[in-house]
Amino acid sequence: MINLDNLITVCYIDDRLDRNIERYINEFCINLNKYTEGIIDEFTYYDVEEKNLEVINFIENKHIFSKYSFKFTRYNFNSEDSYKTLLDNEFVKNANIIIIDSWLFENENSTLSKFTGEQFKIILRQILPFIKTIVISQNGGKNDSSTVEKWKGSGDAKAHYHEKLLPLLINYIFGTIEEQNILNQLSKDEEVDEFLVDTIKNTAAGLIDTALFEKKDLDELIRLFNEVKHHHDK
Repeated sequence: MINLDNLITVCYIDDRLDRNIERYINEFCINLNKYTEGIIDEFTYYDVEEKNLEVINFIENKHIFSKYSFKFTRYNFNSEDSYKTLLDNEFVKNANIIIIDSWLFENENSTLSKFTGEQFKIILRQILPFIKTIVISQNGGKNDSSTVEKWKGSGDAKAHYHEKLLPLLINYIFGTIEEQNILNQLSKDEEVDEFLVDTIKNTAAGLIDTALFEKKDLDELIRLFNEVKHHHDK
């Protein structure tokens, strides 16, 4: 959701919330807020020696995000949840960026046990396109995937997420700000159809047609996802 009060929310979703991931995102938001509010003069949370130019460029150009505040939220996925409940979950709909575990939906009693966080990412993009999704997994980090590799205990967790997660977070924050600016411009542009603008605003605000994820077509789409994954894994 694009928040018109200049709040950017990052939500972490897992059935076993990882303390290292929680700590990393929460500290990131806290330090970014201190930086934008002038409480600290430098955003020292990021080690510039790592030389990620995209991150460095974002941080050095403070005017890009200086009017925004940043919030970390978490949601503990439980046994009563499913991909459908997440689509109508307030934590999800109120977030700009979600971080979700790839194996979140694995359940041997479920017909959708092979449904992955990557597949949820595609469905969420269709239903709530303004929300950006980062998938994290023990098996992440492959060349043909944007899934972030979860820290496995070797080395420093913070350094790991500086390298693997931070560039994506910065990229999605920048994308959220860019979309919000464009949406504000559209609201002022009298040449754009008012109904279209209102529809875009509603989608950005997380207002969706619940029929979209109650249809059997969505379950069929997931079944096809699983068939493709099964053939790919052979």
